[in-house]
Amino acid sequence: MVRNMVLHQVCQLPQPFTAEQLTKVCQEERISVGTVYNSLNLFVLAHILHATSRQRGQAATEYELTTTNTIRMQVVCQNCGRVTEFHDVAIERLVTERKYSNFNVQHMSLFVYGECKICRRKIKKTTEA
Repeated sequence: MVRNMVLHQVCQLPQPFTAEQLTKVCQEERISVGTVYNSLNLFVLAHILHATSRQRGQAATEYELTTTNTIRMQVVCQNCGRVTEFHDVAIERLVTERKYSNFNVQHMSLFVYGECKICRRKIKKTTEA
């Protein structure tokens, strides 16, 4: 019953989300932090959720509901952590149409790391001063 309540909250959250975001929502329902984390682990094992580890200043894991043909492409600023989604049809085709021996692609994630325009401007200003 409690795991159903956690799953209901997962479905209400904007995707992707962090365990901390889910914990905050579940505390209103009086669901313990341990139950939230155990539920997340079970949902990942059951392929209900997909987990992605990411560096944003500190290690973080984001979760999202698993759907067929999940394709996520993002650029991530290593300075401020800003994440911008993008879609590139050529990359999608390259991965999805390629034949992998003994392997069936279910979803993919592409993260491109660098510096965003805002951070580059800030760095330029500090070096010019």
